[in-house]
Formats: sequence, C-alpha cells, structure tokens
Amino acid sequence: MVYFHFQKYSRRPICRFLLVLMVLAAPLFFNTVPGNAATSVSASLNPAQFSVDDNAVLNVTVNGSRSADITIPSVSGLSIHRNGQSSRIQIINGTFSSSISYTYIIQADRPGRYTIPPIKVSTDGRTLHTSAIGFQVTQTGNALPNQGTSTSQTTRLRSNDTNKIAFLRIQVQKKKSWVGEVIPIRIKAYFRRNINTSQVSLPSLKGDGIVMPQLDQKPPQTEETVNGVEYSVLTWNTSISAVKEGPHTISLELNATLLMPQRRSSFPGFNDQDFFGNDFFQNFFGKYRRRIVKLTSNSFTLESRQLPSANQPSDFSGAIGHFSLAVKAKPDTVAVGDPITLDMIVSGQGNFDRVETPKFPENPKWKSYPPSSEIKQENDPTKGRKTFEQAIMAKDDSVSEIPSVSFTYFDPTTEKYVTLKSTPIPITVKKSAPVSSPVVRNVSPSPAAPSPKAKSGYHGIAGLAPIHLEMGHLQKSIRPLFGKSWFIAILVLCSVLLLTIFFRNARHRYLLKNPELQRKKEMNELLTRQMSRLKDAVDRNDSRLFLAVCRKTIQEVLATLWQTKASAITLADLEARLDPSSQLITIFAAAEQDVYASYTLSESQIREYITQLRKELTGLL
Repeated sequence: MVYFHFQKYSRRPICRFLLVLMVLAAPLFFNTVPGNAATSVSASLNPAQFSVDDNAVLNVTVNGSRSADITIPSVSGLSIHRNGQSSRIQIINGTFSSSISYTYIIQADRPGRYTIPPIKVSTDGRTLHTSAIGFQVTQTGNALPNQGTSTSQTTRLRSNDTNKIAFLRIQVQKKKSWVGEVIPIRIKAYFRRNINTSQVSLPSLKGDGIVMPQLDQKPPQTEETVNGVEYSVLTWNTSISAVKEGPHTISLELNATLLMPQRRSSFPGFNDQDFFGNDFFQNFFGKYRRRIVKLTSNSFTLESRQLPSANQPSDFSGAIGHFSLAVKAKPDTVAVGDPITLDMIVSGQGNFDRVETPKFPENPKWKSYPPSSEIKQENDPTKGRKTFEQAIMAKDDSVSEIPSVSFTYFDPTTEKYVTLKSTPIPITVKKSAPVSSPVVRNVSPSPAAPSPKAKSGYHGIAGLAPIHLEMGHLQKSIRPLFGKSWFIAILVLCSVLLLTIFFRNARHRYLLKNPELQRKKEMNELLTRQMSRLKDAVDRNDSRLFLAVCRKTIQEVLATLWQTKASAITLADLEARLDPSSQLITIFAAAEQDVYASYTLSESQIREYITQLRKELTGLL
C-alpha cells in the first residue's frame, strides 16, 4: 500500500512537476492502468456549533477526480472565504484512486440557525451537488469549538484546575488577625506559555468586611512550571485588612481574554505537530480565536477580632505591627522665639495608614505647630518608613532640652500595647536681642536754607522715613484697561484662538457624523504614508523592500475596506474577493513569493508596479 500526498499551498513549479511525474509513473510500477472510479462529492462542517466571534471550517471533497469547479452559494449573514485545497492520490494493491478537497472558512455576522444549501460541483463534464448543511451560531463566548457549551459569556476556571489553560492563586501568611491589622498576601495569575493574552484585568476582591489597596497596573512577569506544565505568571504583592470583627471568606476573581490557537491539519489524516515534532507551524500558519475566561482563586477564611480595650493608651491611633522611633532636631542652638525643626521617623512593619504623628508633650515653655508627613514603602506593602516634620519654638531661655515624644502601637505577637519614647535632646536657648527704642530728636530748620513749604513743629524720627509734606506728580487722566492698545491686541488674539478651536471641533463633529468621510480621510493618509515609503524603496532600487512595502500597503488598505485585521489578509482572500484581472493580486503574489524565495524586480518593473498600485488602490477609496 502506497500513499502520495501533495499540498497545493506551495506554488513552486518543481512540486507540480514531481506530482505529474508520480501520477504518470504509478501505473508502470504496479502494472495497472488508472481507471475512472465513480465520482462522488461530499461536504462537512466542523464544528457544527460555534459563536459569532469564532469560525468553522467547511470541507468540500471530490472523490474520483483530480479537478473540479466549486460554486459556493451565498447565505445571508455568513461570510465564506476560500482557505486552500489539497489533493490525495492512493494506489492500493494496484487500484488507483484520487480525490481533491477544498477548504473554506465560515464566519457569521449574528447568532442564529443557518443552512448552507447544496453546493454545486462541476467535474469531468458532470454536475453534482452536496447535501445541505445546517448549523447553529451562538452569542459571543456561549460556545467554543470542541469545548462544549456554556450558559454564560465567560468560562470560569477554578484555581485548583492546574491542568487548565489558566488559573489564579492566593498565598497568605496568616489566617487570624486583629481588626485593622495588615496581612501580606501574594496573588499569582498563571497562563500557559503557548496561550497569548490580549486583555487581563486587575484581580478583584470578593469578601465582606475586607479591604485591599489598589494593585499595580504593571505587575512583574515570571515563568514557573506546575505539574510539568510551563506557565507565564503575573505576581502582585499586596495586603488585606479586616474592617470589622468576625470570620470573612475571601477569594479573588480576574477576567482575561485569551487568544487560543486553532488546530488544523494541512492534509487529510495528517497532523502538523506529528510531522515537525512541535507545534510551531500550527501557531504560525493557524488562526486564533478569542476566549473570555474568569479566573477564580482558592478561597480562605480570615478570622478577625477587636483590639483589647483594657489598658489602651489615650494616644493610641490604631497602628498595629512592629515599629521603631527615631527623633532628631536642628538647629541645637537658638534664641528665644526661633523655630526648631523636629524630625520624627517611624519605621517597621504594619498598617502605616494608621500611624499618626508622635505626641509632643504639652509644656508652657514650648509652642508647637501642625506637622507634615511623608511615607516611603518598600516592595513589601507592609514595610516602610513614615517621616514627620514638626516646627517647635522655645518660649523661655531656661529651656535646656527638647522633651521626649511618644508613639503607641499594638503588637499582634505579644497582644499588648507598646509605647515608644524618644530620648530628650539637649539644646542651647539664648536670650533674644533687645529691641532699641526710637530716639526722638528736635530738628530745627536751617536758617541758611529755610523751606517755605515745611510746617513748623515737624520732628523727624531716627530710623523712620520722613513724612512727605509735598504733593507728588499728578496724572492728567486715567485711561481704562480696555482702552489700551496692548489689551485690545490680547483680546483679538484670544478671539481668533477661540474661533479656531470652535471650527476645529465643529469639523471633528461633522466627521464623526459622517464615518464615510472619516474613513476616506484615514485611507488617504494611509495611502500617502505608504506611497512615501514606496518612493524611498524606489530611490534605493531595493526590490525586496519595495515588495514588502507593497504587501503591507495592500493589506492595510484592504483591511480598512473589509473591516478586518491587516495581518489576516492572504493571497487567497484577494483572489476570492477581488476581480481576477486586478493587478493587486499579481503584486501581492510577487511579494508572497519573495518571502520564501528571492524574487528580483527590475527598475522598470518597480516603477510599473508602483503606478499600478497607486491606480488600483486610489480607485478603491
């Protein structure tokens, strides 16, 4: 038994030549003449149920023939695109048979039940028809290929399902706490390495009476192996805190959109992964489908209780943890009434949001002012340092030291209140400099230079400016602000600016109401940019760069017209949706061939291609 397989995705002439040679030589090897077996056609759709954001594969198989013309009927609400074809030749015990299979991608615009009418197949001068195919299209996320159906728009994955594509875990240090105590936790979201994620939301807390600070929008990403499976891991180090007494059941949820590679076989009965030894070619040539999942973590119960009220100090502000206190002052030599800056640093581990300013004692010889604070936390959200800066002032020169300040917190380990007190800081306070009294002097006018405008009896005061006894310069008139030329110029400039902004906004609203104009504008801008790149490639006489830019330009312009992704547009799409005589197909085919084998263009061909490309793409706008 001998099998020959040939995939028509390749366009190399040597492949077609070898196929023809094997077909002609096969009867000679087996001493048999090819017979015309009965021709039959069949069609199948896989899967028979899919969602509107997914697609299905339609296979039309013609047995007993080497070529056929397929006429796919149009169905309202469906988009059918040709995806390729494959041939199969079998010689079993001298019996020769052949078949050809055509592949199409089916996409639906809306959910509902659909039926593909019988497909017309013309081969060997005969016209055959397949059976009608019925199938179901569901809402987004309600059904997934080969995954069954679900009643919700998302698939829920539990944290203990470590064999699944993704899961969520919580690591917590303790499950008993005091009300207000900060409990460090670590959140990990696991995604299989071969799965791409397009959107991942921040984990949300599920639990009554529990609060959690805002999580980092860009958590660190690492890799881990769980049960022999490699995962990409997002990690958040954060904390939780109970706001009321009692047991609290806690879990986390996270929404993610995954891009799942669709497995497809290049040949009937053939698997790419088996042939190449890995799934690289499946991921490279295959398509992806979106899958929305909700990851739910493992749940745990946190027991919280109220702080003891017995022996609670009056200056306790609610700080719970383990802290230390450091105090310093500057300057250490001042005069009475001069300010002194007191720096008080509380560091350690705990709920820093409840750490308040250490209490400065009330003393008639001192005056204190409201403090300012600054907090600096480490990677561990429960560890950090809070600095308080407070201004104080000595009222008496008999003061020789700054009294100690106190800070009280609750230690959850010993279950006791702890009061920290700083060491008094020695300082030197000097008496303030005496303020001199103004000296009054009698000033008599000089007989040599009498002032006729001076009034008798005026006495100057040392250290003070004399009183002006003469009238200063008078202003003839007062011009209002709106009458000044510079003010009028500013008004005119502002008016022009406001009118410009108004007309720009009006034009923007007009374009929003006319999406066709907006689309044409975007396409013209896109075409202008790409033509500039093409001109650069022409100036360089770089054939490969020119073909690559041609391919990118065709994909982006058609993607805007067809409302699809540019990278998803292939040569088969152009052949199916454009006029066969379109030069875009010829240019795209040359660019495709250059990807796998060098395809050199002459300077005249480059200039001819750019003229044809500009003409055809401009005609599509």
